[in-house]
Amino acid sequence: MNLLERIQQLAVIRDMSIAEIERKSNLGNGTIRRWADSIPSADKLYRVSKVLGVSIEYLLSGEEPIENEKSKLIARKASSLSAEQLDAVLNMIDVFKNK
Repeated sequence: MNLLERIQQLAVIRDMSIAEIERKSNLGNGTIRRWADSIPSADKLYRVSKVLGVSIEYLLSGEEPIENEKSKLIARKASSLSAEQLDAVLNMIDVFKNK
């Protein structure tokens, strides 16, 4: 699978059109489709990766798993918890994993 195919697959998963990804990435119309025959700049690739919620490495190689949105949400919310609260959350996760 090449870069363009990977972006198209992610677009389907995210229920987005290529045009929408281009708009949200501040790219011109048709830019992503031209990547079938050219290599994008790092800046453009970075912007697309942020819109799709994956790393540049995943877009290029397909070897890094797509990050789970709920896991990222949990991490963001957990960042403001105290050490004691984090321990409690970790204990709850262990309980769920052992079921």
